Amino acid sequence: MRNNWHSIREYEALRAVITSGTTNGASRLLGISQPTVSRAVSQLESRLNVVLFERRGGRLRPTAEALRLNAQLDRLFDAISLISGSDPDDPGGQPLRLAAPPSLAELVGSQMASFMKLHPEQRMSLETCTSNGLVSRLVDDSVDLGFTHADLTHSAMELIPFQESEAVCVMPKGHPLAAHDVITPDLLDGQNFIAILRRHIVRSRLDRLFAEAGSAPNRVAEVATGLSAVTLARAGSGVTVICPFPVLRRDDPTLTIRPFLPRFAYRTSFAVSTVRPLTRTARAFMRHVKMSIRSDPAWHGIVTESSGQVPVTDGP
Repeated sequence: MRNNWHSIREYEALRAVITSGTTNGASRLLGISQPTVSRAVSQLESRLNVVLFERRGGRLRPTAEALRLNAQLDRLFDAISLISGSDPDDPGGQPLRLAAPPSLAELVGSQMASFMKLHPEQRMSLETCTSNGLVSRLVDDSVDLGFTHADLTHSAMELIPFQESEAVCVMPKGHPLAAHDVITPDLLDGQNFIAILRRHIVRSRLDRLFAEAGSAPNRVAEVATGLSAVTLARAGSGVTVICPFPVLRRDDPTLTIRPFLPRFAYRTSFAVSTVRPLTRTARAFMRHVKMSIRSDPAWHGIVTESSGQVPVTDGP
């Protein structure tokens, strides 16, 4: 009978230890004694017959089983919040701390603005940082939720993709390459080309494709973001190959956009901690971002949630 019995206190202890990393920290969060926390976790491990934490460097690291269980508990604690009179989708008084690279900062900022219109009481912050900086901020608990284009790997971080798009070639309106329905590396041979800086993974992908095709674009500029590349292309400095999201929109009359082959995909992801549960506010903001992008017709035909051909667009 005991094996089928569920204890809210045990689940609270699990989440508190994941959040704090120690049983002492969990006891302070819950307002109970440290032995009570240890006993609750031990009872839960015994009842489920799994190991939930491993001790490393003086801290308790959650196992994969603990993280899976914690994710499943979100609905339970949301339901408890509703029963107690609070709405899990209604952000509370704690600020939501966000981080994103410069290429996504404008998108995140606009999503913050629309989210705060729906929840005027919600405080939010946004800082820009590199991909490596995003990892460190999640590890040291200085941000709640990150955004990234990069395929990052770290034991303390999980990526949750929410948008996928494919590389496109962008050129000023009236450019000779606009006569082609699809742009391939050989067509860019000798063309004035705006490249992304070498530190980005996409640069090495493109360089390899050009080398395999025997194509030598004339690299007139190197920039850090797709937005900068588009700005130069719009001014007539050259053409570029970039991730269209969130830089490009269907209704830009100054640019011509063509699919680029061979195709390769970009994923835009939420970055979350694997050692701390997501707050209700973070989950609500993630839902808001996904719904906002899906419902915005300006993205339709430029980006898709799953990989697929990028239709030709030529302004509005």
